[in-house]
Amino acid sequence: MGQAQEVAISATGVMIMDEVMSVFDRIDSCESRLWLIDPLGPLKNVSTWRKYFALCVLACTVAWAYFGFDSTWSQLLPYQEALSSGTLSLSTLPLLREQSKAYYGMGNHFSAPVIYGLAFIALSNYFERVGIRGSKNFAMSTGMSLANIGIFELMWNSSYAIFQGQTWAITFKWKQVTNLSCFVAFVVLGSLCALYLFTEGFKIVLSRRATALLALTAVMWCLWILYPFPVERLTVETTAGTWTSSSRFPQTYYAVDVAPGDSIAIGEPHWVENNLVHFVNTLTKVVQTGAILELFKMRRME
Repeated sequence: MGQAQEVAISATGVMIMDEVMSVFDRIDSCESRLWLIDPLGPLKNVSTWRKYFALCVLACTVAWAYFGFDSTWSQLLPYQEALSSGTLSLSTLPLLREQSKAYYGMGNHFSAPVIYGLAFIALSNYFERVGIRGSKNFAMSTGMSLANIGIFELMWNSSYAIFQGQTWAITFKWKQVTNLSCFVAFVVLGSLCALYLFTEGFKIVLSRRATALLALTAVMWCLWILYPFPVERLTVETTAGTWTSSSRFPQTYYAVDVAPGDSIAIGEPHWVENNLVHFVNTLTKVVQTGAILELFKMRRME
């Protein structure tokens, strides 16, 4: 009888321990293999992801320096086409470099993966130091880094819609609905990650560094919106008349809806060279990313 009770208690104890194991504990302890491959390996090996992002940051930094301050991923298109057609060689590189200039400033910048890649690495390293490791580290670092992107992009799209009169940027219609949905999902995911850590005894701490960076972020956004320096005005003919860019919240890359009354939310690309505007843009992103990163460095409550 006593032995039976001991076994029952032991079994119950195991059952209770099994119930409180988190999904991350289960992933990290899982040893199953599929054709000698661990399908959950990418979730566990967060150190490998840090190395991968470090290589991405290095590659994008080199491309950023090579193609120019306002350079974008679109400038790789001539190289991609030459590679697919078999015409890529040392002798064609000068020509491809000239062709790439047609895409300068148009599209997603090389600076973005540099900024957000470094933010992921910094956050993941911080979580490692406070005891958040393995798949939990990967999930928290990824979710919060995506939230960092989503917050900036939602603020940018809202400001662009308000100050440049391009309301399509915050309209949930095709094709902008895909972007906005992703940005909202990023913020929700990051918020859920923060909530999860809160349930585990962590809290957001408004440190001096975070406070200083948040204040500087506000200053940078005000400087960008109330831009005090001369800017070139862009005019574009649309179905609703002539659209002229505003001196408020100026850009180097304008996406203009040339048919505002249709059912599609998309902008036609236009580039206006202004390295100072692009510098303010990039610096604002750097400062805000750093501020949110500091907030996401949650500390365990005593």
